[in-house]
Amino acid sequence: MLENFSTIRNSNDSKESVDSLRDNQEPPPSLEQLNYRAKQQKRQRKSHEKIESEEHRSADFNLSNELSLLDVSMRNNENKKLINKDQIRNKELSNEDRIKNFTQSIQQGKSQTEILSLLISKFENEESVSTWVENWRNFQKLHNFAQDKPPAERQAIQNIIAKADFSSENAFVITLNEIEQSNQVSNATKLEISQKFGGERIDSVDGLNFRLQEIKSQTKALDKEIEEKNSAKNSLDSDIQSLEDELEKLPLGDPRRTELEEKIEQKKAVLEQTEKEIDRLKKGKPKEISFPLREGFTAKLNPDGSRSIQLDENFAIKIPSNRLPFTDTKNLRSINLAFPFKILRDLKIADYLFIPNLENNSIPTKSQRDMGHLILSSLGIDDTKILSGENIAKLRKDLSFLNPENGKTGLENLIELGVWDVEKRELNHIQLLEVLKKIRQNGNLTQ
Repeated sequence: MLENFSTIRNSNDSKESVDSLRDNQEPPPSLEQLNYRAKQQKRQRKSHEKIESEEHRSADFNLSNELSLLDVSMRNNENKKLINKDQIRNKELSNEDRIKNFTQSIQQGKSQTEILSLLISKFENEESVSTWVENWRNFQKLHNFAQDKPPAERQAIQNIIAKADFSSENAFVITLNEIEQSNQVSNATKLEISQKFGGERIDSVDGLNFRLQEIKSQTKALDKEIEEKNSAKNSLDSDIQSLEDELEKLPLGDPRRTELEEKIEQKKAVLEQTEKEIDRLKKGKPKEISFPLREGFTAKLNPDGSRSIQLDENFAIKIPSNRLPFTDTKNLRSINLAFPFKILRDLKIADYLFIPNLENNSIPTKSQRDMGHLILSSLGIDDTKILSGENIAKLRKDLSFLNPENGKTGLENLIELGVWDVEKRELNHIQLLEVLKKIRQNGNLTQ
């Protein structure tokens, strides 16, 4: 009975479990739901495809940009290469190379003087080769200078000129050095050449001192040569006198007379040549140890060992002693002071700018040296070395504006410019600086 009840109960429990399982299961999706799910999946696929497409486009764009930048970089590199090639070509066509090419094209069958004339005619208006043109003109002067020398010396100098490389910027300096070392050129001629040439190349106090000492040494060598020639002359005089005395003692028919007469004539010929040499050497000996530093300005070594810059035969500026330390700046400014001072003196206004007035053959005071420096620096001229010929020409042009040719006196023009204070009767330094600054900026005083 109990077993039947248990069986019936288990049967009922099983039915309830099956019914419960059926209740918990979801009903199968409807057709609408299936369609909706399909659409959702399709939209998701399209969205993924769109994202992938945009990613591809972005990647393509970035790649395109990178390629474009690479192309620009490559073009820039090519441009740089072209620029470098142009720079190399420019270097290949330097002044020296241009001159060398032109010289080679004209030298066939032409003399040195003809080549020099053609070079000057070709390049004289090119500012970048002004040094070369100056060299060629000096070569012409040196060639003409040699024409008045004895044949052996003339030929020696011409041979040295013939070896010169006219395309070299240092050609003339090298030529002067070779002449100085030549045994075929006399000390007198070397001294003359030192005094006539090469001063324009000197731009330092050391260079000026060296040239003066070089001329001093050459002068001493010349004195020694004259002394030796005089000794030889005296010896010849004595020999001739002895031979003539001997001749006088011989009978008229003595055969030895002919031999003695020939010796006497030979000695007299040598004596005559020696006297001519002595005369030439004495004429070549300078009255003073000096050389032209710049056109119109002569560097001079005085008998007392002092140095000076000669402005003309009546006025010189002494250079401070270089025996004391720290005098290079004083020396240099004293030398450079000579240039503006002479120009302003010629304009008849130097006494108003240099106070106290600069006196002949005196060492400039500090205030005078400072004024020279102020003028040069205000006009933009570098005075850390001795002024060049070009700088002096510019200085002359600039300072001429302080006293133009307008019928007024120098003082009247300075007053009009405000440079001279009438009431205080003194120089207005601030206004002078302003005027010089305006000249420097505008090139004149009219703007």
